[in-house]
Amino acid sequence: MLEIWIIPVILLTLLCFTIHLYFKYCFNYWKLRNIPSKIPKLIVGNIVDIFMGKYSPAKYVAQLCNVCEGPYVGFFILNKPYLAIKDPDIIKRILVTDFQSFPDKIFINNKHIDPTFSNSLLSLGNTQWKSMKPKVSRIFTPAKVKAMLAYTEKCAETLRLYINTKLYQKVDLKDITTRFSTEVVFSCVFGINSNCFAEGQSECNFYAHKIFPKEFVGLFKGFSYVFLPQLVKLFKYQFFDATACEFFQNVFYETMTHRENLKFRRNDLVDVLIDIKNQNSHHDAIGKGALFAQAIAFLGVGHETISAIVALTLYELCMNNDIQDSLREEIETVLGENKEITSQALDNMKFLNMVVCESLRKYPVIPFIQRKCVKDYFIPETGVVLEKGTPIIIPTHWLHYNPLFFNEPHKYDPERFNDNNMAMIHPYVYLPFSTGPRGCLGKRFALMSIKVCIIYLIKHFKLERDDATNDQLTFGSSHALDPKEGIPVRFKNL
Repeated sequence: MLEIWIIPVILLTLLCFTIHLYFKYCFNYWKLRNIPSKIPKLIVGNIVDIFMGKYSPAKYVAQLCNVCEGPYVGFFILNKPYLAIKDPDIIKRILVTDFQSFPDKIFINNKHIDPTFSNSLLSLGNTQWKSMKPKVSRIFTPAKVKAMLAYTEKCAETLRLYINTKLYQKVDLKDITTRFSTEVVFSCVFGINSNCFAEGQSECNFYAHKIFPKEFVGLFKGFSYVFLPQLVKLFKYQFFDATACEFFQNVFYETMTHRENLKFRRNDLVDVLIDIKNQNSHHDAIGKGALFAQAIAFLGVGHETISAIVALTLYELCMNNDIQDSLREEIETVLGENKEITSQALDNMKFLNMVVCESLRKYPVIPFIQRKCVKDYFIPETGVVLEKGTPIIIPTHWLHYNPLFFNEPHKYDPERFNDNNMAMIHPYVYLPFSTGPRGCLGKRFALMSIKVCIIYLIKHFKLERDDATNDQLTFGSSHALDPKEGIPVRFKNL
């Protein structure tokens, strides 16, 4: 009887011992290269705190950067080694100087599982990305963004009229800025009115808010698409919300068909995508699905970025009345009696630019930048060789909150970005929109929309705290800049 049960025990022991040796070998990866790293847990590596909801991925990487000395820090997701880059000069090499060694993102790209996300510029591999980028970037030229200014101003005026009905009442900033951002992006992407300020829930606003899932689902999807592609392949789930995709796909296709049938142009993203479809040869044909992928990505990212930064900027202005008053004074001085906002007026509002820059520092919409090493790469500063396939993380959140780069980083201080102080900031420690060839294409549009909204609200109203306004905002564990308790404030007439 002894022999019958002892053999399975021996085999199980050998299996466990083999697994232990395998992971011990894997977890020596960074140690063998003299790169500091946090000791990983057997099998799972360093992901426990993230999956337990203790930290968001960005804050976990920031914590690693704080406890490990040197220009970089290694960590593990399961047995896969990742490298977080802390040194701004090496960051410059990865994003710009030696971009050809790091052209891809880590995102899983599988057109069978998720054709929409995989066809978007967010996820495309280098070859397809190089083909698609110059076509889509036509919508974000300075001239095109200037043309969008009039549409954006109309949306801001609609927001002003909406707030007039809510004066002296408790208002959630995230709610009103979400309505505004949906209205703006819908106008500039699809060329239609989303009716976000009508009473009740607008369908467009409802589905725009669903594109990127929030809280645990958002954390799980975002994390797995970057760090655990095995789960995506196993369970075959999509990055964007399926119901939101279906809704916007119908809107997009109907808009395209309507424009083509009537030969109507509005010089927005839909027109650019129609041009892409018509100008490509049969050999280089781009399907409707790939065109829609660009539209939904722009809609989702633009909606989230604009709504979050406007809301958080207004919160900081509410909490810092001196900054709010200084900004209002600049707006009144630059605009004078003019009712319309021009591109020149935006350029002349230096303090407004400082305010927005500080909001993007304190609340980074891209908490970390990801790249993949596509060929062995020698780092001149340290002599370390990164192997082909090594995933790279650039910890934007850590950079923006590092006191070596930004004094008193938790303080909201727009003066960091005045001309004198800006000259002393290393350009690769402030990365709100990433940078380099794969930096954010929609940066100009996002900044223009954010500034126009802030101008309209500060010009016409004074923001004040509500009894429910918190001194400190608390965010969830997902990537989204969504305060758990909302941002309640009150608007009053000047």
